[in-house]
Amino acid sequence: MTIQGKAGDNAGDLAQAVLAGKAISREEALCLLELTGDDRYDLFYWANRIRQERAGQAISLCCIASARTGRCSEDCRFCAQSGHYQTTMESRQMSLQELQAAAESARKIGAHSFGIVSSGYGPTEKELDRLEEVFQCISQMGNLQCCASLGCLNEQQARRLRAMGVQRCHHNLETSRRFFPQIVSTHSYEERLATIQAAKTAGMEVCSGGIFGMGEKLEDRVDLAFTLRELDVDCVPINFLNPIPATPLETAEPLPPLAALQIIAMFRFVLPDKQIEVAGGREKCLRDLQSWVFHAGASRCMVGNYLTTAGRNLADDFQMLQDLELPLLNRENHS
Repeated sequence: MTIQGKAGDNAGDLAQAVLAGKAISREEALCLLELTGDDRYDLFYWANRIRQERAGQAISLCCIASARTGRCSEDCRFCAQSGHYQTTMESRQMSLQELQAAAESARKIGAHSFGIVSSGYGPTEKELDRLEEVFQCISQMGNLQCCASLGCLNEQQARRLRAMGVQRCHHNLETSRRFFPQIVSTHSYEERLATIQAAKTAGMEVCSGGIFGMGEKLEDRVDLAFTLRELDVDCVPINFLNPIPATPLETAEPLPPLAALQIIAMFRFVLPDKQIEVAGGREKCLRDLQSWVFHAGASRCMVGNYLTTAGRNLADDFQMLQDLELPLLNRENHS
């Protein structure tokens, strides 16, 4: 089925409905991913209109740093950090001074948020003890949102993080409930959902999205978008698979750039008021079309390096935003 085949419906009609406050259906969202040819450019146009009117013109930036890298107990099939695969990833731990310096660098470049990430199923109490000082420091910097991505959390841990000054919890669902067991077997989808609920109960904002290009179907992409809508998350990071040698997904073909942009646009239609963030894999997947992510509906971008792969040169990203004449969110408030 294509969107033109539905009586009277097209991307413009759906966009007008979204702008009027209507929530689109799963069937309508799937039709957006099935568009081909020039109809995709109409989709991007309307996704951008929705972004501008519902999420605002300004673009926010986020940066991350890995407190602990490698030797992960989980078997996520895309990840170089998993201890289940013989990758070249070296394990290391950043010092508190290094983490604070990274946060200060993020603040100086005008980032809206800074996240500390750690490998593993979830944090131990000893790890939370170690990170408490740096979380408190970041939360006091001013105009830099303090974020944590530490794996699965229980309610007590979530409350403790909030008390440390953590304002946002990042915890990706990765994909749909149906496809998840083909990507991870060492923990369940329900455990990820429980972490998101624990974070919300503790009073933190939630950043949760997924990785695309892992072999999932179009329906899986739509199901993830609607699950996140039901959870009412605040930010949705969209990652594109960057196949890592020695992982089970090392031979996966990167998504075509226009298909990747369609995913961003579909999420903007489903989640018109939320932050839609383009994160890992954009350099490899989108290549020369990286600047199109905002025209396709993204309102946020991760800059700097990722967890196990290098990001694009920071100067190139700032030049891209300048060329597009897109303002930075709260940029004027940073020194």
